[in-house]
Amino acid sequence: LGEPLPAGAPLDPLVSLFLRREQRQQRRERDSSLAQRLRRFLRRKFFLFRRSALMTLIALRNLALGRPAPERLAQEVAFASWRGEEEEARPETDGGAPRGPEL
Repeated sequence: LGEPLPAGAPLDPLVSLFLRREQRQQRRERDSSLAQRLRRFLRRKFFLFRRSALMTLIALRNLALGRPAPERLAQEVAFASWRGEEEEARPETDGGAPRGPEL
């Protein structure tokens, strides 16, 4: 980890795919405008705050009312951890305007 491979060593296909994605992501972030950087920063902070608040509320409820069934708790944690990945993967066709969740 973190050390270069010896010369002539074959690179695992999954590792090379991961490295290409990381380089593409770094290039995209470096070439993005100030508005895009600000939007990405605010989005990260929003989801961090959202998850923290929801997990705190779940913990307080569990202290007051007892622990719910493991299935329900897993659903609640999954909901709290949601970060809108399907919106990130979707191509932006409307000029970059954020879209709400579709019901």
